[in-house]
Amino acid sequence: MLALGTARADWAGESVAACLHHPNMNIRKTAAATLLHAGAPASVPHLLRALGRDDNPGLRTALTRALGAVVGDARTATLFAAAEAAGDERTRRLLLSALDGEVTARAVLALDAGASPVVPALLALVADGGVRLADGSGSVADLAEPLARHGVPMPPDAPGRAATGADPDVATLLRTGWDPEIALRIARRPAPPETADAHEIPAARALLDHWLDLAARTDEAGLRSRLVRCALRLCPGPWSAGEVAVLARHTGTVTDAFGTATGGEAAGFVGEAGELIDVLHAVAPHLSAGRRLPVVEALRALPPAGPGGSSGPEAAASPFSLLRQLGAVLVRADLDRALAAAHLGADPWRTAPAVLREAFGVPGEGVTTEEPAAWQAELAAAVRTPEALAELRGRNATAGVGAPIHPGAEGGGRVVERSPRAANATGPTVEEPAHPPAVPRSRSLLRALVEAYPGAAAEARAHLVDWMTELQPLDAPEWTIAETRSANAAAGAPARPARADDLDQPRSAAQRSRLLAMLDAGSPERRTAAASALRRWPEPDVSRAVLRAYLRGLTDVLPDTSSTDPVHDGELTAPGVLPDRALRWVERLPEDDLPPLVPLLVEWWEHGPPAVHAGARTALRRVPADALAHLLAPRIEAGELGLLDLLTGLRLLRTPLLTRAERLLRTEGRADLADGLVLLDGPLRAPGTAPEDAAALASLRTPSWAPVAPADPPPLPELLDLARTGPPGRTREVLTRLVEEYAPAPGARPETELCALVEELLRHPRAGVRLHAHRASRALFDRDTHARLTALLLADPLPDVVRMAVRTLGRAAWAPALPDLVRLLDHAKPMVRSAARDAVVGFGGAAVPALRRAEAHARPDRRSLYTEVLAQITDEQVTDKQATGGQVTDGRITDGEA
Repeated sequence: MLALGTARADWAGESVAACLHHPNMNIRKTAAATLLHAGAPASVPHLLRALGRDDNPGLRTALTRALGAVVGDARTATLFAAAEAAGDERTRRLLLSALDGEVTARAVLALDAGASPVVPALLALVADGGVRLADGSGSVADLAEPLARHGVPMPPDAPGRAATGADPDVATLLRTGWDPEIALRIARRPAPPETADAHEIPAARALLDHWLDLAARTDEAGLRSRLVRCALRLCPGPWSAGEVAVLARHTGTVTDAFGTATGGEAAGFVGEAGELIDVLHAVAPHLSAGRRLPVVEALRALPPAGPGGSSGPEAAASPFSLLRQLGAVLVRADLDRALAAAHLGADPWRTAPAVLREAFGVPGEGVTTEEPAAWQAELAAAVRTPEALAELRGRNATAGVGAPIHPGAEGGGRVVERSPRAANATGPTVEEPAHPPAVPRSRSLLRALVEAYPGAAAEARAHLVDWMTELQPLDAPEWTIAETRSANAAAGAPARPARADDLDQPRSAAQRSRLLAMLDAGSPERRTAAASALRRWPEPDVSRAVLRAYLRGLTDVLPDTSSTDPVHDGELTAPGVLPDRALRWVERLPEDDLPPLVPLLVEWWEHGPPAVHAGARTALRRVPADALAHLLAPRIEAGELGLLDLLTGLRLLRTPLLTRAERLLRTEGRADLADGLVLLDGPLRAPGTAPEDAAALASLRTPSWAPVAPADPPPLPELLDLARTGPPGRTREVLTRLVEEYAPAPGARPETELCALVEELLRHPRAGVRLHAHRASRALFDRDTHARLTALLLADPLPDVVRMAVRTLGRAAWAPALPDLVRLLDHAKPMVRSAARDAVVGFGGAAVPALRRAEAHARPDRRSLYTEVLAQITDEQVTDKQATGGQVTDGRITDGEA
């Protein structure tokens, strides 16, 4: 390319411009420098595409100069036109950044008057200093009106704006756009960035996806957790719907960061895990069943800690309510842990009752209890000691539910009961109302116990909670069925007879069978009622039955997506399934559950009707981009380039397959589809390895005068055993190590075990191991031992190996191998026979006895193989005699007078 540039070969401009998309940065820079002298109009699209993709400063400078050399004074207009046609905001910002120092205030105002789509991005760049106005063309103050109308803040140095104490690294990141190096530098600092004024900086919140994407690509767990924490500091809650969608796409990264944060001490909970709990509240509906279980275990492993100084009652109840939101079965240990955390907070008198209300489903503050004031006073006095509380609880249990002891009421401590006669009467009595109270007695009592909890003594609190769990078991519906029946019977209300088809019965195997059978009922109302009742049942087979009924159009009740049983494509392709309903269900699945469904979604996208085609495309766009590209790779490699339409507009990691596909699209004239692919060059090293690279470079640049002591080599028996039992690759590594560490000195005898190992490996089933062992024998043993081991390869099943062994023994002239070499004259492969003939002839007269014995024992039709070799040896001996004056006698040469 440099030679073409020196020759100003503008006819090669398009070919050189194609190198601007090469994966190697040096080649891209060389192509840009070449186009400065050899550019052509055909290279302009390549230059604009590179300017909209690459953010390397040196490359961008060369690209801008090359574009100016090709289009001249039309460079500004060309860049504006390309920016207006850009498909994404990043490309538009990069194209506009090439106008630094060229755009005028008048041009910006003209673009604003014409409602150009580049105006918001251009104003943001001008305000941040990324694009400076041309000298003498005006100032940023001239753009105050469009800046205010588009919601772009004035620059920090603008008149009337107070100076901010913003973080310099964060300010650089917001001004210049996303930069992974700056982000990693921010994450490695001891303290994360502050959250002050973060809501006033939309650009900071817009980087949430970049932060989480970088965290997802980082292998180091600690650095990944710090990147997530930085993202949440710059984009704190509450989050918009779009930001929640971004968090939902990175649920795996968030949960991994939470697991890392909860691995520390209690301080880690306050510092990091506490910040992530709010995020988990937002993404909990999007978590798959496989991701929920580790989060639940991590929450339960957290040590009791205060709510970080927050006095709000919802702070302490947050982990407890999160457990319920994640579908965990709440137990007493969860409640005790939440209460312990509440008592460590700043306002336990409010936070502890809030936890209890959340646990038992009691209405919040401001709801008055129906218990008499005297009984509440007795309860307040009883909770000060465990003994008094136990006595009050026993008296309440003796009175029975629905007939409480009301001290101070009329009758002074007597139990309000009905006489047997009154019990058989149908009308009301003087001492009881005609109808049961609106609120069951146990719920009113439970509310009173919750209100009395803050004043209870520390040793009586556990007994008070025991009383509450007796009235209302944890994680169960309201425990008032028997109480309501008793109250209705006591009031004389007629009891509704229980019927087999009642839908309000408690869960049971019989109720489950009835509801499952109702899913196939003829009445749509009964099918819908059954699906609504079964929708929250946790059993996987029940969830599948509700899903099948919905997919076949029997009901319109969407099943719950939090089932622990993952959906497979067999459910979605069963007979009678409606694809549009299946797609509606897929839209509600978490992204982690979508990759197994990609083949089915692609089939619907290819062959479905228009509505199914559009729905399948929408579902496929929710699959993580790189995962989708990996799943489509075999078909793309087979030539189905139309599938690339599913990847347009997605940020994809550049791979050799996608690069070839993009090049093939352009060759076929489908440049519009190729331009829609956004291929990003991945880092040569994973994020977080910069310190390791710096240390390696420092060690290479620093001369080391003191040799490093080598590590103790493993003992020979261990290496021999590893060579015999290891895989082929490991065996070859051991052979190389044996040559390096156990090669004998000149004149020394090799180890007997080494010879036995090599002889064994020369019969290994893998040809690579056999050849490696043969090469090792040459370095480890003397000439005769190496020749003897080489002779073992004369019986190798591969003809190439046999030919190599024949040539080696022929060059070594090792006489003990002559009988085997003579036998190979009758080998089935011509190349082996030819090599054996050359080797035997090379032995000269020494091979004659072996040849005559073979000729004597050969069949008549095969004797020519040996006689021809004997004749060739004799002819060569005659030639040698004529040259030396010797005599030939029976194949032997004797010295003559000469």
